[in-house]
Amino acid sequence: MPSEPEATGNAPGDAIETPDVGPTDAEVEAWAQHERQRRESWLRGPTQAQKSDWAARERGRRLAELSGQGSAPRASSGEPRLFLVQRYAREAQLAAEGAFSLMLNLSMREMFDQLIQAGRDWEQEYASRPVRRRIPLGDQAGGVMSDTDSGSESPGTASQTS
Repeated sequence: MPSEPEATGNAPGDAIETPDVGPTDAEVEAWAQHERQRRESWLRGPTQAQKSDWAARERGRRLAELSGQGSAPRASSGEPRLFLVQRYAREAQLAAEGAFSLMLNLSMREMFDQLIQAGRDWEQEYASRPVRRRIPLGDQAGGVMSDTDSGSESPGTASQTS
């Protein structure tokens, strides 16, 4: 049976070459030059084409915000409708998974409490806006004062002063 150096064809005195592990000096210099150029272009700022592209996107975003489509995602020229369909499908999937997670991980009481709190938050934000109306003062109500305005009490509601 041959020994290992003989089996591989290397004599015991041959040195085994190890590959270089790091980048060469030329590669490092090329990277440094590329990085210097990139940083210089960043310092110069955006080009006219980049500025006009940004301005067009910003104008469209502001117009959409004014027309009531503010946070609703919309298909731009660079964003095909298929992408939006996939995105909505993924968000619906996440919402369903979140609902099942809540149902499985919370007790019925905790889930009920969270739903009640969410309903209260919604009412406070959207449904219970104070109705603003002008309440006329006593002399502005056409000269007619009601019993409560004149300080008299209606029968059966006598004040107790004991």
